[in-house]
Amino acid sequence: MEVAYLLPGEERCVLLPPKDGKTQIAYSYRTEHGDLFECVCRDKEEAEQLCEDWIMRRERH
Repeated sequence: MEVAYLLPGEERCVLLPPKDGKTQIAYSYRTEHGDLFECVCRDKEEAEQLCEDWIMRRERH
């Protein structure tokens, strides 16, 4: 996989080959503070929800 850098506030969504006949994407987001979130999900909406949950958990601590 190509190494690519994300600037703060930037997101990237890459379509991956299907797994077990199901679509999957690799999603990455770099926060304004430089923290990186990455996941593999079925679609962008699911990935964005996971990312939002991750951000909210980090803000509570």
